[in-house]
Amino acid sequence: MKIAFVMDPISEISYKKDSTLAMMIEAQILGHEIFYIEPEDLYLEANQALCLYSPITVEYNAQSWFVLKESRKGSLNIFDVIVMRQDPPFDMGFIQNTYILEKANNKNTLVVNNPSALRNRNEKLSILNYPDLISDTLVSSSFQILEDFIQKHKEVVLKPLGLMGGEKIARVNASMTDLNQIVRDLTEEGREKIMAQKFIEEVFEGDKRVLLIDGEHFGKAVIRIPQGDDFRGNLAAGARAQVVDLSERDIEIVDALKKDLINQGVVLAGIDIVGSFLTEINITSPTCLRELNDMGDINLAKKFIERLEKLKS
Repeated sequence: MKIAFVMDPISEISYKKDSTLAMMIEAQILGHEIFYIEPEDLYLEANQALCLYSPITVEYNAQSWFVLKESRKGSLNIFDVIVMRQDPPFDMGFIQNTYILEKANNKNTLVVNNPSALRNRNEKLSILNYPDLISDTLVSSSFQILEDFIQKHKEVVLKPLGLMGGEKIARVNASMTDLNQIVRDLTEEGREKIMAQKFIEEVFEGDKRVLLIDGEHFGKAVIRIPQGDDFRGNLAAGARAQVVDLSERDIEIVDALKKDLINQGVVLAGIDIVGSFLTEINITSPTCLRELNDMGDINLAKKFIERLEKLKS
């Protein structure tokens, strides 16, 4: 197969940790031709979805993990599969790219994850479809509504809706003297809605990332344990990772999501669980494939490519 990967600059990734690089290497090992597209190189001309793309070879090498051949211009439909791995921020540029990819998604070219799902299933907002699985949650840009929620629950986590890696997530409490200013800053003076969730104390025990392929789990999770005084269970924020078995509650949450993920064309998802609560459903560019492989001996990058083979067979 010809498999194209839409991703942020490959020169800037962490070659030891990057999940997209792992997918590319496994696709190469399995004999597929792989290609590289940067997000800004997707475009429309007349009625065609086009791109600038480059054939690429990859390896695990600290000095040189990729070699690009000369860039070419062509239709997105020359590829059998397009794997969309553009990182947030989830902004208008990201949304516009989903429109382009949606035009390319047809019986000849499979786009993963489904562009309409990427656009419509915000990674934070989508948990609201499962009220029995989440902690008390509010989405608003109103200072008064947010502060009332904080006063009610005393300790709350505030999250921007379109970022990743723990960026700008804040833990606040009702007694903070600068609470109003924090809320104003995160909402950009009321112009942007944010998510507020009742603080879950179990976060200090770790934030579980459960990776799913077509809604199927593999019995393990990568648990990200906050370090020091930081409550954020994000590897980008310095959390420590280890691999653990799934609990009965974890599997219950997976089972509740499985049908929807399959129906919406989400081949790869990373769901986040803190304590007994679902906190996010990551489908843009889920990570932790390398950690699961390195510490749990489960090669999900290979399983993902094998799943693409079956979907195209």
